[in-house]
Amino acid sequence: MPGWPTVGRADDQELVDALRRADTDAPADLYDSYGERLHDYAFSLIGDREAAADAVHDALVTAQGCVERLKEAGRLRPWLYALTRFQVRARMAHRGTPAGGVPRTPPAGQPDSELAELVRETLAELSGNEREIVELSVRHGLTPVEVASVLGLTSRQAATRLGRARDQLENAAAAVVLAKTGRAHCPDLSAMVDSWEGPLTPLLRRRLSGHIAGCEVCTEGKHRQISASRLLDLVPVEFPPISLRRRVIDTCVNPERDQTRTLITDRGDSFDRAGFPVVAERRSRRRRPRRLGPVLLAGACVLAATGAVVVLNGGDTAQTALTVTPTPALSSVEPAVTPEPDPEPEPDDDLTPEPTPSDGGPETSPAATPTARPSARRPSRGPAAPTVVRRRPVPVARLGTSCPGSIAGAAKIGLRARNAAVSWTATASQGLDVFPASGSVKAGRSVSIWVTVLDPSAAGRGRVAFTSNGGAATCSLAWNADRAPQTDPPSDPPATPEPSELPSEDQSSNVDAAPQG
Repeated sequence: MPGWPTVGRADDQELVDALRRADTDAPADLYDSYGERLHDYAFSLIGDREAAADAVHDALVTAQGCVERLKEAGRLRPWLYALTRFQVRARMAHRGTPAGGVPRTPPAGQPDSELAELVRETLAELSGNEREIVELSVRHGLTPVEVASVLGLTSRQAATRLGRARDQLENAAAAVVLAKTGRAHCPDLSAMVDSWEGPLTPLLRRRLSGHIAGCEVCTEGKHRQISASRLLDLVPVEFPPISLRRRVIDTCVNPERDQTRTLITDRGDSFDRAGFPVVAERRSRRRRPRRLGPVLLAGACVLAATGAVVVLNGGDTAQTALTVTPTPALSSVEPAVTPEPDPEPEPDDDLTPEPTPSDGGPETSPAATPTARPSARRPSRGPAAPTVVRRRPVPVARLGTSCPGSIAGAAKIGLRARNAAVSWTATASQGLDVFPASGSVKAGRSVSIWVTVLDPSAAGRGRVAFTSNGGAATCSLAWNADRAPQTDPPSDPPATPEPSELPSEDQSSNVDAAPQG
């Protein structure tokens, strides 16, 4: 971990209490505890020292003035990071800079310059906010729950993205390290780099990373020699300017800076129920009014498409006559056609029928109104064809698994989602450990999970059970089978698997579909 001060949970409680009592020393203690790490985090987002210092200044001033917003004192650490992130994103939006962070360039001349440059390049390749999750979790020591509070995610989303980003970072670094030290342990790795000299090219490094992800020997070497926390230690810490501490304390305690404090706190006065700042785009989506313009325009188009103007005239006898006049646009294109009456008029028609002389109303001559209909129904140019609405069947999600027959310390199980997205949960039996234990797979995509034997020296058997909205599946694994005592085969034949446990065509040879015990 970088060399900034260590702050415990009890220290956070004391800081919150001091801020709520409005102690004059509270702003200085708050900056001494979190100023350096917040500046390092802000710089990783915006890449500008002056802008990062301004964001930390406004975040700490907001924390001092809005501490009553924080509902739980134990969440001071993620709250301060969330305030800093809010201030940074506000400045990036003002500049028009896209969010995502700026990888820091390692200083030249350090012993592991090649590996440090690789870490920078790998962080730049991470998609979305995975780079930010790695920074907060590995470099700054926040838990997945705290990271989720800072980024506005769920704890499961934060843990899943952290595992994916950590694997990508460690596999890339292992490609460089094992290419130098692990050739004797893995013949395949040795064949890939046997004739190579000098730094690895990006293409060769990606090939080696893909090999390491699927090779048990190289994976074991990666876990023994590579650690994400040590890799991020190669990235230099961006310490704040010396004047930032004086600026923060002066703004917080100087009575002459009351107007400045008010402006800063009002600019960031948008919090949720827990006291965390609300991201601007989420707030705009929640408060966006409904637009009636497209609805009114569609209605006007429908009225214009009918091609007729309906005029209702009232008479002295309280009777209503219906006169239909074709519009010039339509009459110039095609002659008027008298529509045929419907075979069975609707009994609840809301239009008044044409009056007859016996009703006492004015008689309407066919010669006088050649386009008048014999009935009072709405005009049409012909019988409308029935509209057939065909609904597509909802695809049924299916979970496919690819299981290894045996395991030597660690093994990889492949999961694939068919037809629709699948949310799954994995449960390992005694003696095995599975990571990650849950997640989701998009339709047509696949994901790999790792199963590790807790005691590789002893022989044993175990299974990993999967439950999901696409069915259930089980992978039976054995390790060190040559050391296990021979047992009699079961007298009863294995039970027939359930349809949801059947593997896909390309994975049927690897899936153990025995019913879960």
